[in-house]
Amino acid sequence: MEMRSSILRSKNLFIRAITHTDMGCVRRNNEDNAGFTFIKGSKNDFIAMLADGMGGYERGEEASEAMIHEIFTGTSQKIDRNPRRWLLNMLQKANSDICTMSQQQGVVMGTTCTTLLIWRKRVWCAHIGDSRIYLLSKGKLRQLTDDHTVVGAMMREGALGAAEAAVHPKRSVLTKAIGTGARIEPDIFKLQTTLRRGDRFLLCSDGLYDLVSDAEICTLLSQTSLRKAAASLTDTAKRKGGYDNITVVIVEIDKKKGENSDEA
Repeated sequence: MEMRSSILRSKNLFIRAITHTDMGCVRRNNEDNAGFTFIKGSKNDFIAMLADGMGGYERGEEASEAMIHEIFTGTSQKIDRNPRRWLLNMLQKANSDICTMSQQQGVVMGTTCTTLLIWRKRVWCAHIGDSRIYLLSKGKLRQLTDDHTVVGAMMREGALGAAEAAVHPKRSVLTKAIGTGARIEPDIFKLQTTLRRGDRFLLCSDGLYDLVSDAEICTLLSQTSLRKAAASLTDTAKRKGGYDNITVVIVEIDKKKGENSDEA
């Protein structure tokens, strides 16, 4: 289990963020990776990202780690008034690097990629795969991203395992991912609503939302402490079976600059 929290002070925004990851109750390794930072050279522009290595593929954890590395290496490059192109270039570079790694190692590696960019007080999302971004604003939870999946038929209990089959009768098959082909078609869009103090964004892997309902996510994400909210989300998924890795990133536009700044 891993938790990292930070209070990130910017000139015009006051951002708090935390990431929490757990291997879950079934898996023997954690193929999720996540992180956040300010864009190099900027005191206001912020990026958070979550990558979930594809289960069933060899070295999924290496693919998600490479994805995170590319994103945070790319933050040294200027956005130059075109965040859509900037995000697409980073995803394309990561896809190319992971495809090269697959060829060199003789394996197939893939990962989801879900990215939140706050640039000039506007929010951009870049997304490929089935990790998600939610927005909690004024007590209402909204899913911002669409899953790139096709839900498969119910798998036989013997192939899935008794515990997993009991809590997860349907499996989703990814239709898009990073590293599985030469071309990618990510969703990249700007949020039409403006940021409000108290807004919270949640990036999460499917290990969370497969087991925790939107209503439960809304309640748990609304807790005052980011640390408690992150821990409660992952703990709830574990109590319900935890058959997959569980990772969350919470990003908050603070209600008042300096308020509760010592409590993540």
